Amino acid sequence: MKYLFLTIAVVAALSTNIFAQERSSKVRLVVQQNNQALVTEIRHLTLPKGEGSVLLTDLPATIEAHTLQVDSKSSPRALTIRDLSLENDLLTPTNLLRKHLGKEVMLILPDGKSRDGRVQKQATIMSTEEAPVFLVDGALYAGPYDAIIYPEHPKSLSARPRIVMNVNNTGQVKQDIELSYIAREISWRMDYVLTMNKASTSGQLTGWVTIQNRSGADFTKAEVELLAGEPRSVQQFTPRTLFANQAKSAAISLESSSTPEELFEYHLYPLKRPVTLANQQSSQVQLLASGRLDVSKKLLGHANALPSGRDVDPIKERLDTIISFRNSEVMGLGVPLPKGIVRAFQSEGGSKHFLGEAPIDPAPAGEMVDLRLGQAFDVTVERVAMEFEKTGKNSYRCSWELRVKNAKKQKQRVVLQELIPGNWKVQDSTQKWTKRSSGVLEFALDVPAQTAQEPLVIKYTFTTDL
Repeated sequence: MKYLFLTIAVVAALSTNIFAQERSSKVRLVVQQNNQALVTEIRHLTLPKGEGSVLLTDLPATIEAHTLQVDSKSSPRALTIRDLSLENDLLTPTNLLRKHLGKEVMLILPDGKSRDGRVQKQATIMSTEEAPVFLVDGALYAGPYDAIIYPEHPKSLSARPRIVMNVNNTGQVKQDIELSYIAREISWRMDYVLTMNKASTSGQLTGWVTIQNRSGADFTKAEVELLAGEPRSVQQFTPRTLFANQAKSAAISLESSSTPEELFEYHLYPLKRPVTLANQQSSQVQLLASGRLDVSKKLLGHANALPSGRDVDPIKERLDTIISFRNSEVMGLGVPLPKGIVRAFQSEGGSKHFLGEAPIDPAPAGEMVDLRLGQAFDVTVERVAMEFEKTGKNSYRCSWELRVKNAKKQKQRVVLQELIPGNWKVQDSTQKWTKRSSGVLEFALDVPAQTAQEPLVIKYTFTTDL
């Protein structure tokens, strides 16, 4: 029988703050790209004199409690933290059911006889193992139900984790306390837009940051720094998800960030203006915008140059479209580019067209950036194995004829990389070539326009010892 867990109703008024305390006056987020952030906040707390306990509320549901650090900004030497205790008994349907074991609740049951198809029954919760068991009208009931109405809110259950600090305070009662901790489910990603002219010779790059918060807490007017890099994080557990609703999207119009700063082997991108980031919200901020970039395009092919011995018909080879630019200050960039996704568009005559997208790895200043946007349509390569001879136990002699066709009205830059295993040597070639690496022979050529009927032909022969 299928059990229906549709609605949980709580009659008593709920309050997530058991003890009143002032909200944070200052919040700083250092957000990483690996789904976590370092949160630093200043809270105005009322502390006990001498030995006592303080309850910290309004914490993210995904806090890593073992990373919490507490410092007094008002009286650093007067406050000693004895220990910290995490109260992680959260207000969930399962915990609520278990807290009422042996107690009476109102059970909403399906009923085909009533007008609205439901009936209310007083019930006692007898078991919470697997499917719940209720005592209804003197009989045990383990069937489907539509809802449970609970008579009270257990004080031990909270909507968010709470931390109890046992302290010894010899200073003033009211102090500014700095809390710093790591929270999961806060992250950012980088999305770039490259807009090029029709000839694909120049363009402009803009970079947009999307910050996502699913931590279970709101951050108001937070100072945000984005950490670009790969800091190692040891996953000790998977944080529970308390909030299942979809993330809302809020576009924020902000100025670009300040100049990136080096931090260890990473880079920090501080945003100029504070950001209010509600739980289940993603916000977009423009991080950078380049001036005019010089862009180059080439068509790149990869092929295995050692024939199978069964190559009878010509082999069709598709070419990848590669767009390249240099991350230099002369081109309006010259800052470390975080990893992300680049989406390329062509703008001409007031209209834009989407050309493709490609991931980029972190690109230091001065480095070339290559984008593999798609495959060529009008430029193709036919490969014909002209010779395949085994000259020894592990030695071969091979000849290829490469027929490059260009149906476009402009010449095209084509780079063909032949993958050759073993210790190889080129015997002859009709085209100039270079040894790109130990296993790659490369042809770089400009293919004339409209050579679909009379292709540009390359012939070469090589020997190899495997």
